Amino acid sequence: MDQFSKKLNVRPWGDFAELDRFSIPDAQVKERCETNLDYYSGNYAIIVGVVLLLTLFTNYSLLFAVVVLAGVGFFLFVQQPRSYTVGGVVVTKTIQLVVYTLITVYWVYKVSGLTLFYTTLVALLTVLAHSATRKRSVKSKVNKALNDLSDN
Repeated sequence: MDQFSKKLNVRPWGDFAELDRFSIPDAQVKERCETNLDYYSGNYAIIVGVVLLLTLFTNYSLLFAVVVLAGVGFFLFVQQPRSYTVGGVVVTKTIQLVVYTLITVYWVYKVSGLTLFYTTLVALLTVLAHSATRKRSVKSKVNKALNDLSDN
């Protein structure tokens, strides 16, 4: 099964944040991370999404940039999905996507500075810390084993 086609499962937040289930990992860090990242994938996605949305809505210039870039992207790839000819050169959809991506990355970086990078880093480090320090439950171990079997 393709890694990106798996469904994100949001587990109960009480189970996710149960303080008795946290400890410093010994040699099982890799197993804990793999199991918890798989089992709590939906919870982790929500955490990263909320942090990024908070960053977006507290930085108005970044919000403006994202809205403008989303509008341009919508126009280029949904409203007018075709190739253009500029100066005798055909600009295909692939070239448009590459140029759009480069402009987007540059503009978002110029507008937000390193704010977006740092908040993304904090969110990802939070996810990594949780996945490494939360003890695996029997349900998460069984879920991981079943997923591994279905992948083979």
